[in-house]
Amino acid sequence: HGVRQLNSAWADGPAYVTQCPIQTGQTYVYNFTITGQRGTLFYHAHDSWMRATIYGPLVILPMHNTSYPFPKPHKEVPIVF
Repeated sequence: HGVRQLNSAWADGPAYVTQCPIQTGQTYVYNFTITGQRGTLFYHAHDSWMRATIYGPLVILPMHNTSYPFPKPHKEVPIVF
């Protein structure tokens, strides 16, 4: 949530509402365009016990050769809890 998805908003939602769930042992690749956005966001599952086990950071970095709005850090480590 929070990513402005261009022409793919159907891919941001709970199972059986905007798309079918990903079946056990299967994979799904989300392809979407991010324009004019950057920052650290959060992805997560919506269904039953998976809500507690499938989550993580989604880090949108500035485009190559675009300056940060602050001094560039020496190292970055995403922390999710």
